[in-house]
Parts: sequence; structure tokens; C-alpha cells
Amino acid sequence: MATAKVKNPRKTFLFSVTFAKHPVNSYLAQKVTIPDIEIEEVTHGDINRDVKTAGRVKIGDLIIEKLLTTSGSDTWAHDWLMACQDHLAGGGLVPSEYWETMTVNELAEDGKSVLNTWMLDEVWPKKIEGIEFDRTASENSIEHIEFAVGTCDKI
Repeated sequence: MATAKVKNPRKTFLFSVTFAKHPVNSYLAQKVTIPDIEIEEVTHGDINRDVKTAGRVKIGDLIIEKLLTTSGSDTWAHDWLMACQDHLAGGGLVPSEYWETMTVNELAEDGKSVLNTWMLDEVWPKKIEGIEFDRTASENSIEHIEFAVGTCDKI
């Protein structure tokens, strides 16, 4: 996990993101939206009222903004997106090949201590917003990326 001394909590990266297939590369992010978890309501019954039970589970998307590459290639997200569905060559890998397990850690103000951790599985990128290049800035970050998520668990 990358460590950084936090000077201004409004301008720092207080989330770390790690992928199981690439545990060496850790990424930092300024803003993370954890997926919503919704259980469908199913109604049925032989009596004069509806009996409500839990149905299918729906997991929302994981959204990460201002994702900073701490080591390794900064084309990994684009390469991964193309592995899911390559719009130039046509087709893509089977889901078991492009699904990833992801860990998201919420860091304390010291940039080291972990406050909360989420494990997400069957993760794949579904949208990457264009990168804005600025000659006067030195950040190398992806502005906005959305991931489809199969399961999400707070540990």
C-alpha cells in the first residue's frame, strides 16, 4: 500500500485501491463511491395479503475519481477495458479472464492507517472518462472510472 503524509485533506488521496492479480501496484484515489446494495422485494402468498420476501440482490457500480498511478503503467485501465470488449478488433475475453478482485481501503489523515476496507469481486471497467492533459500540472491521474461489480463486502 502506498503511504503519503497528508498535508491538506481536501487535496490528497485518502483511498488506496489494490487489485488481486496485480498486488504490487497500488493506486491512490481522492474520491470513491462504494456500490449500492439492493435486495429486490418479492410478493406472493395464498392469504388475503402480500407476503414479502427477499429476492435477487443487485449491486451498483463502483466509481473512482482522481485515480493516481503510484507505480507501473498508466495505460492499465484502457488495456483492461479493451480486454473486456475491444471495439477495434471485435470481441473480448471471457468474463473469468477479465474479472478482477479489488480491495478499497479508506485511509486516515496520516495516509497510512486503514479506517475501512471493502472487498469487491467480479469487477471490470465499464466506463473511463477521457483524460485531460495539462502542460502546467504534474499529476498523472485518471479523472473518472466506473467499474461493474458482482459482489461487495465491507470487512
